Amino acid sequence: MDHQSLVNNEDWQTLHCTLRDNLQKEINLTRELLSNLHQEEVSLILHDAGSLNQILQMRHPMLESLSSLRLHRRMTTEKIEKIIALKNKQPSLEEILPPGELISTEILSLSDQLMALTERLNRQHTHNQRLSISADYIRYPQYQLATENRAKRKASVTTINIVK
Repeated sequence: MDHQSLVNNEDWQTLHCTLRDNLQKEINLTRELLSNLHQEEVSLILHDAGSLNQILQMRHPMLESLSSLRLHRRMTTEKIEKIIALKNKQPSLEEILPPGELISTEILSLSDQLMALTERLNRQHTHNQRLSISADYIRYPQYQLATENRAKRKASVTTINIVK
């Protein structure tokens, strides 16, 4: 094994470990974000504007960290692809994550967990949006009820006398 292959192999292992660790951090942060969304749901149901504001303020740094982790994961994956591109111009998934390696299995498992959590996160967010809309309806009932309480207008017919 020549020096370049040895360096690439060490980089390969290091990058895969970094990818695995970053995926684990992303999963943990996504779970925290999902918990935050559940807290938002409770605040919306209870019409607790004070805690809702606090929950939304807590969410902002989580979203920034999650964005940073995703960017770092993408950059790490691109580095792995560059190492493989030295051998093959169009690397396949099997080349990026060889099925026989334990680290590949861990990365794929973490990736599946992350996808499932992201799906739950999206569902919870959509649910909270619906609750927020209905909470606005309850909070400002005078706007919606004003048209219902107004007396209905009677139809009137106007006749015009035409003089010849």
